[in-house]
Amino acid sequence: MLHKTLFFSTILSGTLLGAVHANAQVVNYEKGDFKFTFGGQINYGVLYADDGEESNSFFVDNDNSSTRARAKISYDFGSFVIGGEAEYEFELNSSAVINQLNTSETASVSNERKFELFVQGNFGKVSFGQGDSASNGVSEADLSGTSVVGYSGVADLGGGLLFRDGNGNLTGSRVGSFFSNLDGNSRIERIRYDTPEFGNFVVSASVGHDENRDLAVRYNNTFGDIQLSSAVAYSGSNSRDRYHGSVSGLHKPSGFSATFAAGIEDQDVGDRDTNFAYLKVGYQTNSLLKYGKTAFSVDFYDGNDIGVVDDSSESFGFQVVQNFDKINTEVYLGYRQYSYDAPGASFQDVDAVLFGARYKF
Repeated sequence: MLHKTLFFSTILSGTLLGAVHANAQVVNYEKGDFKFTFGGQINYGVLYADDGEESNSFFVDNDNSSTRARAKISYDFGSFVIGGEAEYEFELNSSAVINQLNTSETASVSNERKFELFVQGNFGKVSFGQGDSASNGVSEADLSGTSVVGYSGVADLGGGLLFRDGNGNLTGSRVGSFFSNLDGNSRIERIRYDTPEFGNFVVSASVGHDENRDLAVRYNNTFGDIQLSSAVAYSGSNSRDRYHGSVSGLHKPSGFSATFAAGIEDQDVGDRDTNFAYLKVGYQTNSLLKYGKTAFSVDFYDGNDIGVVDDSSESFGFQVVQNFDKINTEVYLGYRQYSYDAPGASFQDVDAVLFGARYKF
């Protein structure tokens, strides 16, 4: 962490770059081999939900890609770079927490996402502290252009909402408890190593607290007119082992895309065969509005044994996103239906619509 005196004297004697760029609102400050960047995003909207008996509307922070701020410093020594990164999340009424019984500021979430140091060079990159595990995001490859409002983590749009039983009574069962993309160990305190890119592959490994361990392989490439993004991973902890991955392809001339994600989990306790599969088809074009790309998609999620043994969770969704390039903003609309069945219990479907905007700075 920079000493305040050094930091402000550097600010006063240097040049501030990029503070008001139309297409890159991030603040860049550079002096010699030292570099500081600051940026983030605000993502807010209105969530409408129908639980089968009643409908509600909420002002929410979109948990698909929450409001956050980040700062990064680095120093280039020539053969390698040393630096640090901090990122903090500020969610006012998180769409993954708010529900029919919790409509106030108690649904707000704020927490540190990243506080880490790193060293990077021809040998690859070593990161230490709280940050992405090697497997984080492996289930989430998505080139559709609509992930801001819909991706394999289908619970983010309305995960806090409560199901009603067959008699119309609110239960304590949250949508988010039964829909998971079985992604990796998220952001944890760990040490992580990423290899240099070779043949469009990057291999990553990390070890963290509670016996968290990860190994991931990412592959990104372009074959003529087709852009491809893919990843597979193993992620484990002291209570379970996961195997998961995703692949997304975009045919750039036509604008059509297809995305698939899947995963399985072995747990040390119980007899659950936890698994999920996710499919998305998208289309994007620059010809509808002059302001930026317009993207459409539909998706389907199927999960089993996510919450309890022999349960079944399904979700269908539709998304549309309009980009406004000059102001770094995406305006979006997403619809999602959540259906859940469990042995000996019946639940009514939950329908949710989220309309909002994400501004990046």
